[in-house]
Amino acid sequence: MCYIVVEHSMKVMKKSVILFLCFVAFAVGMSRINAQEKPQKIAKEKAESEKGPALYDYDPDFLATQKAKRAEIERIRQLIDSLDIPASRRFKLVRDLYKGKETRRLSKILLAETKFEEGDNEGVKQ
Repeated sequence: MCYIVVEHSMKVMKKSVILFLCFVAFAVGMSRINAQEKPQKIAKEKAESEKGPALYDYDPDFLATQKAKRAEIERIRQLIDSLDIPASRRFKLVRDLYKGKETRRLSKILLAETKFEEGDNEGVKQ
């Protein structure tokens, strides 16, 4: 009978040791994960506190240039929308405009705008 009790207590002890070792391994793994997150958080905070992207060092007027480009695209887009043309042709013009291509279609529209402005100015002078 003592043999059975000793054997049972040995099994319980083995299970508890294995459970304890698993818990220790889990705790060590979690500490390593936390250690990896801390430098990343510090690097993110440091990057956010800096003055801005390196692009601004080389081209300080980058944002102003982008705003001017968007304003020009919007102006031409309004001109295209005001024309009485089929939807398929309007779509092609807008596509050319946003892709930055200088095509015949787009240059005709811009030329028509210039001629319209010149004719409008002459009418005002008279």
